[in-house]
Amino acid sequence: MKIEYENILKQAFKTGVNLFVGAGFSVLAEDKLGRPLPLANRLLVELKEKFNKKNNLNLPQLSTLLEASAKKDFYAYLIERFTVSKYDPLYDSLLNINVKSIYTTNIDNLIPCIVNNNKRKYINDQAENGPAIDAEGINYLPLHGSVISTSPKFVFDIVSLSNVYNNFSRLWGMLSKELETRPTIFLGYSFNDSSVIQSLTSQQTFRNAQKDIWVLVREEDKDSIEFYEALGFHVIIGDTKEFLSYLNNFKQEECDISLDKERIELLYSYFVPRSLSELKVQRPIVDFWSGSSPIWSDILSNQIYRTHYVSELMNSIYNPSKNTIIIGAPVTGKTTLLMQIAYSIKEMGIKLYFKSLTETKAEYVAKLIDNDKAIIFIDNLYDSIDSINKLNKPNIKLVCAERSHNYGIISHLIENSKFSVINVTSLSDYDLQGIYNSLPSSIRTEFLNKEDELRLYAKDSIFEFVIRNIKAQSIKERYKNAIQVIEYKDKELAEFLILCAYMHSCRVPLSFEVAYSYFDDFDYNDIFNLKEDAEDIIKDYIPVDGSGYKDMDYYYPRSTYVAEIILDAASSSIKKSVLLKFIENVHKMIIPNYKIFRKYAFDKVLISKSFESWEDGRDFYEKAFLFDDGNPYVLQQGALYLAQKGQYELAFEWIDRAISMTDNKYFSIRNSHAIILFNANINRSGSGVRAELDRSMYILEKCINADLRKRFHANTYGQQAKKYYERYKDDKAIMYLKQALLWLNQEIEVSSWDLETRKLKDSINSILSNL
Repeated sequence: MKIEYENILKQAFKTGVNLFVGAGFSVLAEDKLGRPLPLANRLLVELKEKFNKKNNLNLPQLSTLLEASAKKDFYAYLIERFTVSKYDPLYDSLLNINVKSIYTTNIDNLIPCIVNNNKRKYINDQAENGPAIDAEGINYLPLHGSVISTSPKFVFDIVSLSNVYNNFSRLWGMLSKELETRPTIFLGYSFNDSSVIQSLTSQQTFRNAQKDIWVLVREEDKDSIEFYEALGFHVIIGDTKEFLSYLNNFKQEECDISLDKERIELLYSYFVPRSLSELKVQRPIVDFWSGSSPIWSDILSNQIYRTHYVSELMNSIYNPSKNTIIIGAPVTGKTTLLMQIAYSIKEMGIKLYFKSLTETKAEYVAKLIDNDKAIIFIDNLYDSIDSINKLNKPNIKLVCAERSHNYGIISHLIENSKFSVINVTSLSDYDLQGIYNSLPSSIRTEFLNKEDELRLYAKDSIFEFVIRNIKAQSIKERYKNAIQVIEYKDKELAEFLILCAYMHSCRVPLSFEVAYSYFDDFDYNDIFNLKEDAEDIIKDYIPVDGSGYKDMDYYYPRSTYVAEIILDAASSSIKKSVLLKFIENVHKMIIPNYKIFRKYAFDKVLISKSFESWEDGRDFYEKAFLFDDGNPYVLQQGALYLAQKGQYELAFEWIDRAISMTDNKYFSIRNSHAIILFNANINRSGSGVRAELDRSMYILEKCINADLRKRFHANTYGQQAKKYYERYKDDKAIMYLKQALLWLNQEIEVSSWDLETRKLKDSINSILSNL
């Protein structure tokens, strides 16, 4: 091979490169029938034979025809033809170099196959998860669709090809910025796609800021070198096999490691620390009692009282046949308990702690653990549910934590026989006294204060109890006053705080890149200055597991509690402004852990507090729907928002559209349909009202009988049965109450941890007992 500026390229191999691959890259891979993956000309011939088309159409034209007339069979053939069954071992040498991101216009699954075969790296689907948060993750973005997608959308037809740049201009803008971040190598790519040319020459980039770019050119295509040089490329003359062979001989200290010797180093950032000397960050314990989320120095200081749940949970963990799940209401100390137990557990093999865990990251961790004994602690189970199956191995013990409400949503995905679920919401009197005694005397009140004995809903959580028993102005009032003053005096700083709190409420930190995109007229120093001005409220993100977020600055509020105060204290007008500006300026693929973010980002509760006018809220949800690539669950939240605002006609239209988009297969959307139908009619009068209420109850009955999430639907059914009885008080109303009681009792039998379901059951039982 001939390589222009070879020494610079070798240095780029060490510091990190982007790869951009086209069809010519996959020529050494085969499908399940042993056929090489086809290039465009060969695919055109095959499609004409398969679909008996005797015409002179080119590939985009034929694809347009097949997309319109035989889409199901067309896609089935593409999936069969581009699913890799075997590939040349030379492809494995691709990971001899430091690959940061891989972008491809291929629809095959060759790249995931290569990376999954390597124990040092894992694939991070950037469209689903946002950018990788650690050095082991490789960003992967199939720009024209992928055969491994659950709902593939391939870009082959004329319309899609011609509009791919215009429809996803922010995506290509992001790729343009990637060319400014690190060197890029184009492999097997013919540059027939105008979108890529546009991204290379986009006015969104600074030409003098672009890093070096190389393109692999075959010997027979040497005439095109002048074209590539005009675009600013360095040229590598050779083919795919020669390039992979070159990488196979490439050695560097960073990559030429023995996994057996270095595995501990690869897992080190997730290890549970054994002593304070191992920690990079320590702080006064007063910070913890003042509302900051726990960090390891708090736990290892032994100044946090260990409630009776520590012993109960450790007893559960030592049960060899079960894993353990910790649940509870908000701010009940679940994370603190998880960390206390992680530190205390002994002799159970490798101990790892994760704030959350994606499916692909779990696969990577499982590869490194191999057959060794390990215990893995995972906070935020709701965000990590896809990872559980990847870690379901006899040699791995799991201990997870989640809020009760969130766990209820995913509990049907958990195999009950393999997990013990322990609710840690209620504290004993001994616990309360112990917590009070452990509070630093400088901030502790003179006497222990408990909640009102007549309080019916629930006892104090740990955090509520602590707030009640420390001196000075409450944290809530202090921060609330501060936010209101900042909003009045410095709008941009207020926006920064709200943006940070919003991201945190969606369980991801605010990255510098997101902040920079949001404030589109700021330069880098402006963002740093905002962070400095917010120093007392916003901190640099330091993950509790010590992992990830290494290549960029990330920010977060002092705690989830503080984030909630910021969002509650800010005016609806500025929250509305921030949310609109966010979806207009920020591309979803730069949001870290986007798959987690999207679960919370458009929740009707937050939007209803930000958009008082239903017209404004409607407009926001329409933009959010496009922002999230036509996600039907955004329509679902929008419909619930509109129903809450009394706009039932439009809410019906939206929820009906969501049902159509999902082929009426998603029970949570059908549940929302039933709720909207019921609430639209419960306070109306007229001859057809009761029939609509009965229809709502019937929809829920169908959901309960067909869906695994019976608890979710049973609770909705029970709540509606109570309202139905309050209105009609006849035999049918009583029948609904009795049916609700039966289903709620069944759920409590299998979910004894569920205090909310028990409370609903007791209230219905009370009504029936008084009849």
